[in-house]
Amino acid sequence: MTDTNPNLLAGQVALVLGASRSIGRGIAIELGGAGAYVIAVSRSTGASEGARGGSSQETIDMIREMGGDGEAIACDCADYDAVGRLIDDIRTRHGGIDILINSVFLAGEFFPSIGQRIWETSADLFEQVVTIPTRAAYAAIRHATPLLADSAKAGRAGLIVNISGRAGTAYRYNVAYGVGKAAIERLTRDAALDLRELGVTIASVWPNGHALPGQPPETPRYTGRAIAHLAASPDRAALSGQHRWSAELGADHGFSDEFGHFHPIPPLIDEYSLER
Repeated sequence: MTDTNPNLLAGQVALVLGASRSIGRGIAIELGGAGAYVIAVSRSTGASEGARGGSSQETIDMIREMGGDGEAIACDCADYDAVGRLIDDIRTRHGGIDILINSVFLAGEFFPSIGQRIWETSADLFEQVVTIPTRAAYAAIRHATPLLADSAKAGRAGLIVNISGRAGTAYRYNVAYGVGKAAIERLTRDAALDLRELGVTIASVWPNGHALPGQPPETPRYTGRAIAHLAASPDRAALSGQHRWSAELGADHGFSDEFGHFHPIPPLIDEYSLER
């Protein structure tokens, strides 16, 4: 399957935090391709400075080129109250939220820190890869839960997906990165207990950032397809509080990435090396 069914999520509203580039953009594009109205959020809607570039407005433009629809909104997701105002605005203008994606990640200090030991990392790294992503996800869940409960009660998705990864349980990149992913995993697990009585499903999805030997790398849109199929699955509640690799969902639902590639489930191993 190289294209997502454009009616898979028709009539549903998806809020994607961290939608200007990479995984967040890929998720937004595929949710839009599946028929959801996508609200793409980043710190600004214009192109960001630096080599990585990207903007939430560009993401929406790409969705519209595919025949979907949505809007770009600027919000500092590190600001708890700003996230609350964002969700209040969505409630007023759209009536609710059916799918919440927490994909906030500040990469400024992260890439230079790959492979660094804890004593070598910058003072800002912990804030960028632990504090801000966790606080943004917590705030979004806290403020959006009533709307997601209404969605679940109405028979729509009522789904929260936190983007995490193997570093929540195995060493990857550096200590701070693992602490950040572990925090998201714990947030997912514990929030599932609170949300169970409301019928809201919360799960974490793990993209694989590196190609396995003899395999092409996963694409951001592959993870987006995983989430679109999860949102449409009648069995999604069974995964609440758990994690799934994008490739596990690919195997369960039989989809490929946009290039027709199917991806194997990666091994869960520590990737710490004494050699650098």
